[in-house]
Amino acid sequence: MLKRIARDATKADLAAVEALLKERTEEEDPVGYLQFALRADELTKRLEEIEETPSTNAEVGLFFGGRPVVGSYGIQAEFGAKAISEFQTLVSNAYASMDGNLGARGPVRHRERTQLFLTNVVRGSFGFILEQMGDQKLIDSEIKQALLGAVDLIFKVASPDQETFEGIIEEVDGRILSSLRSFFKVLDEAGATLRIVEDRREYTLQRADVELARKRTEAVTLQEIENNFVGTIYVLPASRRFELHDQDGSILKGPISRHCLEEILDANGEVVAGLIGSRRHVRLRVREIQTRGYDPHKSYILLAVGEMT
Repeated sequence: MLKRIARDATKADLAAVEALLKERTEEEDPVGYLQFALRADELTKRLEEIEETPSTNAEVGLFFGGRPVVGSYGIQAEFGAKAISEFQTLVSNAYASMDGNLGARGPVRHRERTQLFLTNVVRGSFGFILEQMGDQKLIDSEIKQALLGAVDLIFKVASPDQETFEGIIEEVDGRILSSLRSFFKVLDEAGATLRIVEDRREYTLQRADVELARKRTEAVTLQEIENNFVGTIYVLPASRRFELHDQDGSILKGPISRHCLEEILDANGEVVAGLIGSRRHVRLRVREIQTRGYDPHKSYILLAVGEMT
C-alpha cells in the first residue's frame, strides 16, 4: 500500500488504542489493559517499519469525489477508467519529456515502461492506488520522478496563483499541456473533485480548482519552432536557467533543457570551462504562447550549445 496512507492508517489505529488504554488501568482491567498494551506495541513497531521502508518506486493515490462517486460505495466505471487512463498518459508523457524523447505526435517512447498498476481500491472517499512494479532501489526511480513531476503540474495548473500557472506554460511540453487539458476535461465534465496522495505530499482539488484548471488549459495554444542563434551565453545550472546576450543589447532567457544541462556540466557537476561569458552558436526552442484575452508572448528553452564564434 502507498506508504503515506499506510502510515496515516497505522497512526490512527495507534491513537485509538492509546485512547482506550487511558480509559482503564492495569488494576481495574488487567486482561483488557494487557491486550490493548500489546496491540499498541504492535502498532508502534509497525509504524517504525513503515517509516524505515524505502519508497523509491512510483506510487500514488487518486481519490475522487463529487457527482461520479456514491459515498464509499462506488464510482462510475466509465469515469474511473477515463480518469486513470488520462493520468497514465500524463505520467508517460512526463517520463518521455525527461530525456527529450517526447515528440509532437506519434507513439510515446517507453510508454510500456511507465505503466502503473492498479494495486488497491481505497474506500472512505473512493480512490485507487497506482504503483510501479519492481524491486525498490536506493534512490527514486525515473518513473517516480516523472510521476512527481506530473502531480506537481496538476497542482500548479489548478493553483489560484496566475503567475504559477504562467511559469508552467513557459516550460511545459506542448504534448504534456494537451494531456493536462484532457485530464481536467474528464474531471470537469463528470463534476468530480480530486485528492492526490503521494508518499510525501497531498493535494486536494475542489470543483472550483478543477474548473479553473480546465479553463486555463483550454485557453492556451502553443506554437513552437527551433532556431539557431548567436550570442554571449550565461547559465545558472542550479536554477536551470540561461541568458543569451546579443550585440544589439537584446537578451533572450529561459530554462535549460535537461539534455542540454547534462552536456554543459563536467564530471564534477560544474559548468565546463570557458563556457560562461563566451560567444556561442546555440539552438533554442522558441515558443509563442497565445492565451485567450491576452497578447501573445514568446518564451525560450536552451536545447544545445555549439561552437564559439
